[in-house]
Amino acid sequence: MNKTKDVSPFSYAFFLLLSIGLILLLPLDELITAAHFSVFQVEYVILFIKMMLIFFIGWGSIKKLSTLALSGLATTYKWSYKFLNLIPFYLFVLGILGFITKDFSQIKIDNVLLLLGACLMVGFGEEFVFRGSLQPLFIKKYIDHKNGIYLAVFFPALFFGLSHLFNLAVNDNIPQVIGQVIYAVFIGYFFGALLLKTNKLIPIAITHGLINFFFLFGSLPAFREDEFVDLKETSASLMDQIVGALGPLLIFFPLLLVGLLIVRKLDKEQLLAKITFDADDV
Repeated sequence: MNKTKDVSPFSYAFFLLLSIGLILLLPLDELITAAHFSVFQVEYVILFIKMMLIFFIGWGSIKKLSTLALSGLATTYKWSYKFLNLIPFYLFVLGILGFITKDFSQIKIDNVLLLLGACLMVGFGEEFVFRGSLQPLFIKKYIDHKNGIYLAVFFPALFFGLSHLFNLAVNDNIPQVIGQVIYAVFIGYFFGALLLKTNKLIPIAITHGLINFFFLFGSLPAFREDEFVDLKETSASLMDQIVGALGPLLIFFPLLLVGLLIVRKLDKEQLLAKITFDADDV
């Protein structure tokens, strides 16, 4: 019997959100201090550790539920339609444009490597949890429903978006956080569709991590010329905050459209075959 049969995807989704919330609240800043690291390094060492814990939850859940094929980790299924993984490349370009004109002379390679490692761990942690372990449960639940595949991809993307509400603990710009929730749903839907079409999760996790890396590269200490650069953001009016939150939505919205097109072209029989494969692998 397939171990996913009696698992409620909604209950499991709330369990994941609770687990992620508890991990993000871990007081690691009391253990890892600026005594041995810079403030920047402390932030990203802590991020790396927390996302590694989240990754282990995702990986352990995939193994426990025996959903390797639906999770994109079964060696039996080859990496298909590889060119689709290049679609988010435009996000790399946009991220690079944000810092390409800056002075690179003061950059420290250890900070770059730390930022890269932390961002990749974010990619692996979030993808293994939401696309790797949660999405297969929704696929099994909705595969026989009309428009079921659309729903099966949407709900993990929705919970992925909702997980960004935890940013309210460190960011009082509410419109910005709500914007993060929405565009996380957009990119989450695209990644969910991409997983089902290409059969592989790891390239998606790497892409996810690199998107974060290029967009956060400008936050390296060498680029922080003004310690009070954030003052204007905290004093911005509500309308300015709302307008500022709209830009990322426009940037990520095309990925939602592409994701919908990919889902429309998916072969339901292939998904059923993956469900059978995972059931036989128990």
